[in-house]
Amino acid sequence: MSLNSLSVRELPGVGPQKERALAALGIRTVDDLLHTYPFRYDERAEKPFSDWHDGDRVTARAVIEGPVQVRWRGSKSIMTARVRVDGQHPVVCLWFSQHYLRQKLSDGRLVVVTGRWNETLRRLVVSETSFDVAARVPTLVPVYRANKDISTKAIHQLILRALDQYGDQVEESLPYGLVRKYRLWSHRDALFGMHRPSSSEDIRQARRRLVFEEFLLFQIQLQWLRAERPKPTGRVQRVPPGALEAFEKLLPGPMTGAQRRACEDILRDLERPVPMMRLVQGDVGSGKTWVALFACYAAHLAGGQSALMAPTEILAEQHARLAQQLLAPAGMQVALLTGNVSGRDRDRILSALASGEVSLAVGTHALLSEGVTFRDLALLVTDEQHRFGVAQRARLREKGRTPDVLMLSATPIPRTLALAVYGDMDVSVLNEMPKGRMPIETVAIRAQDDEQALRLIRKELARGRQAYVVAPAIESSDREDVASVQDVYDRVREHLAGFRVELLHGRMPGAEKERLMRAFRDGEIQALVATTVIEVGIDVPNATVIAIYGAERFGLAQLHQLRGRVGRGPHPSYCLLIHDASSEAARARIETMLQTHDGFQIAERDLELRGPGELFGLRQSGLPEFALGDLARDYRIMEVARQEALQLVQRDDFWYAPWAEGLRRALKEAMDKVSYPD
Repeated sequence: MSLNSLSVRELPGVGPQKERALAALGIRTVDDLLHTYPFRYDERAEKPFSDWHDGDRVTARAVIEGPVQVRWRGSKSIMTARVRVDGQHPVVCLWFSQHYLRQKLSDGRLVVVTGRWNETLRRLVVSETSFDVAARVPTLVPVYRANKDISTKAIHQLILRALDQYGDQVEESLPYGLVRKYRLWSHRDALFGMHRPSSSEDIRQARRRLVFEEFLLFQIQLQWLRAERPKPTGRVQRVPPGALEAFEKLLPGPMTGAQRRACEDILRDLERPVPMMRLVQGDVGSGKTWVALFACYAAHLAGGQSALMAPTEILAEQHARLAQQLLAPAGMQVALLTGNVSGRDRDRILSALASGEVSLAVGTHALLSEGVTFRDLALLVTDEQHRFGVAQRARLREKGRTPDVLMLSATPIPRTLALAVYGDMDVSVLNEMPKGRMPIETVAIRAQDDEQALRLIRKELARGRQAYVVAPAIESSDREDVASVQDVYDRVREHLAGFRVELLHGRMPGAEKERLMRAFRDGEIQALVATTVIEVGIDVPNATVIAIYGAERFGLAQLHQLRGRVGRGPHPSYCLLIHDASSEAARARIETMLQTHDGFQIAERDLELRGPGELFGLRQSGLPEFALGDLARDYRIMEVARQEALQLVQRDDFWYAPWAEGLRRALKEAMDKVSYPD
């Protein structure tokens, strides 16, 4: 039986409760478990007390001195104990929500503790406690994303159990020629290296192998799609002269020069017999939606229909509302099709699409449904294109006769990466901001001074404005000594008494998330405390402040995306970076955010700061999103993967020869795992 179809229930110690906890993390099979990678490795080598520095993560043997004290803050416990390190140095240890250890921490007991050292307070915030003092302390310990029902330690134990039981059944996916050419580890050895490393070199080699494979599968899908792209068919969208000028008259304000250039690029593409494949890449607020709606308007004038696919219902609703306002006066009928549209309304829209009465269909992945047919789909637009899999975009393209394709991305990507990721795709860059866009004042605030941020938020709410507050983790167990979104919510609600404050995170049901986002958009909620689920979100012109807790734990691109949630209306706006940056790299990221608002400069700076070597740092999610690979850090591997993918898809025997069987199987599994966004 394939490990991809073997349930985690087959592992000893996994019952219904653990199965549900793992499923909440997207782990359902043994294969899922083995390919759940650490987001960090903790160094656990013991260091003498004299080598401890403020902010260091340290491991030490300590003797408990005196009684342990526990106090409660709501449902959270804070436990303290005095210990002696190296037999002579008095230290206070602090445990958050680990009161169950109290009975074991008896006076005089020797323990091994790991945590973050605060030199000013002479306090160690303990994340790991071991009572097996005779055991060897591992040098590198993988840390996994966890939840309240299963800890990172339990996940690691299950992975080690799966490696012992099924490691020999891990199949090789890469052809031997590629493994030999790049001196790569086998897939099996790479998994052992990731989950049971004996050195940092093990992790480097394991990661190098797995990232190459992940990027290669991604590039094969892209190159295959391009190879299968229909050749020129003679279809030309004949757009009447003066279309751009006529469209500009429909707008509430003038276009920027960059917007006009992008529209002119699109006009040229539409009038060529080769199907358009263009990416419009622009900073948050640079006006990508106007450009996309111009493309839809031009396709309408040429006699065709358009489809605009967004990753969430609320974004689709936002686009549909703007499209209706701008394009209805030009005689275009706009229809919104999402999972919530049903019954007679759905039947009416499907009929209007099939007859050609509807010029523009805006929707979510509901547009991919089998019952959705177009009379003549001439243009496909995907917003936040990285959120859709290659297979999904291909399915929507199949609903038309060689439709032109326009993709939008709000995440600026350095030119060094754009070629590797987008290859021969044409790229239009929106590097100007529309007039009237209010500047965002960015302020760095130390974590211990967060009341300064809360006072400013309260002041803005009193003026009738709204605020976002972002936390880095859903639960405290995700990352040690980091405030969870619930902790931040409790604190914010206390300081903003009298205002409606709500909590939003990615594990909530889709309908509940949509309800809260709509309520915030409509002004019913004054402050929204959330995880990065709001990173690609709705347009709320009344939101004037965003406070980001644990800002040092985010990558530059992500911080910039979050900052773009505000500054969308006529009021001055603020981005408050609440941080505890101790490393040089973290301080450099914060400083960059204070210096520039240019997303392309930030992307280039991100690439400089986050080159190879950040082995023990937190991985910032790349675009497109990968399980392990990071475009900023691994772009050279992406370039190599692209070259190899191009050669592979051009070989006829790739699709049937035995030497590529493993890669074809991995490719099929990767495409089968493409999920449809909520």
